[in-house]
Amino acid sequence: MRETTLRPLITLLIAPAFAVACSDDGSQDDEIGSVDGSDTSETSDASTGESESSESGSESSSSSDTGSSSESGSETDSETDSSSTDTGESGCQPNPELCEGGTVCDVITGDCVAEGSPCTLSGASTSCGDSECGPGSVCNDQGSCIAVAPCSAVTCEEGQCWGTACVCDRPAACETPTLEALDGAFAVDIFDLEFADDCNAWMVTLRSGTDYVRRMTPGGTLTEWDGVANLNMGEIKVLKALNPQYPLPPLGGVEPASGGEPQTVGGDNFGEVAITYTCCPTCGCQADPPQGVARLIEGDLEPLPIVLPAVATQGNDGPFGGNAADAGPMGLTWGDDLRLYVGNANQNGDFDTVDLINENQELLGTFGSRVTAAAPLTAVHLLVALDTGELLRFNTATLESTPVVDLEVSVTSLSHDSFTGLVYASLSDLSIVEVQPFTGEVSDFDVMPNLGRVTVSPDGVLWWVPAKHIVGNLSMVTWALPASF
Repeated sequence: MRETTLRPLITLLIAPAFAVACSDDGSQDDEIGSVDGSDTSETSDASTGESESSESGSESSSSSDTGSSSESGSETDSETDSSSTDTGESGCQPNPELCEGGTVCDVITGDCVAEGSPCTLSGASTSCGDSECGPGSVCNDQGSCIAVAPCSAVTCEEGQCWGTACVCDRPAACETPTLEALDGAFAVDIFDLEFADDCNAWMVTLRSGTDYVRRMTPGGTLTEWDGVANLNMGEIKVLKALNPQYPLPPLGGVEPASGGEPQTVGGDNFGEVAITYTCCPTCGCQADPPQGVARLIEGDLEPLPIVLPAVATQGNDGPFGGNAADAGPMGLTWGDDLRLYVGNANQNGDFDTVDLINENQELLGTFGSRVTAAAPLTAVHLLVALDTGELLRFNTATLESTPVVDLEVSVTSLSHDSFTGLVYASLSDLSIVEVQPFTGEVSDFDVMPNLGRVTVSPDGVLWWVPAKHIVGNLSMVTWALPASF
């Protein structure tokens, strides 16, 4: 059953990571960085983790104004400082229980602070092998704690681990194109929307005839690529960071402190783009070329070659009503090392991966139902939605799934927020919910104007994009997300 709770914003960011579970891989030495850039992908079948909620900053608008701040969350304000209790050179970690009544151990400052203080990251630990994963970290299901938003590294002492290099203000290094700009030629026949960490906007069409990939830069430059033959397009995903990003440490190898300047652009492969080609068996399909997953290679004679071929599949109870929008591979997402994941490649419920470096494809397993959406959470965890409404947390290292929550309504999209760690899910009943993927808590966010998908932009905005093939030429809608906690 879907539990719906509305929680204040402070709770959102202090409780979730914060009552952490297990995810991501990494080792637990003194300092462990876990910065991953993957994009959403969809997998099939059943394992749900849990989710946590935060108050939605759900003021919808017809233009994308954001008040995001790029200040690091380690610079605590006077209110936080005045309530701090000095716990000595090592701070309150690794012994948070030393904090007196009415105070909590804030891993950002290392001090005991009054409960409810702004810019505070605290909470219970979760067992992970011989260690305890504290706030800002989760278990990778293999005995090590790794970082989760809003932290990008982990420190361990005496078996107790916690997040470091954390922020409490959303890093916003760029601004996306305006809503007015994106609602023009860019959005003709749009079916899916995605933003890269550099604020470039990407889309795919779903239309009769040739389909297109389009990109619009923050400055408004529009570029278009033709698809292969008469195949439809389903999803577009960009390889992105999963944690607040920091500059590389200086030559001395010193780990950046929590007060370091965050950045959201980085990584050799960030910005890589992949799409799905789909075909509706009941609408008529071409056998050659096959459908599947394609990777964008700018400047190539064939810019959208298929790297993971798939057969024609279709959902009977899909989130879009069982039409051409519910066909082919779904649940596309990026993982580490230029690895892509997608569901339904050979039959409904299959979950495949393709290694773009070694150019090989592998079936990882089969879920009990068709995959409709997916999103990356950590270097080893994906959140996968099935057409039953179940959300599962899939570990790409152990190939095991953990049930998170059953939304009881099919999911059209999942989008991960790299600042809060929340995942936004758009549902076939038009509702939008926030999911905390490591606790299973769900919070109502808002309602879509019609069937479509949602996606988080790096400047702190949630975008709704209409499935125009189904609902017609509607305009996009935006909501400002919390800029701090």
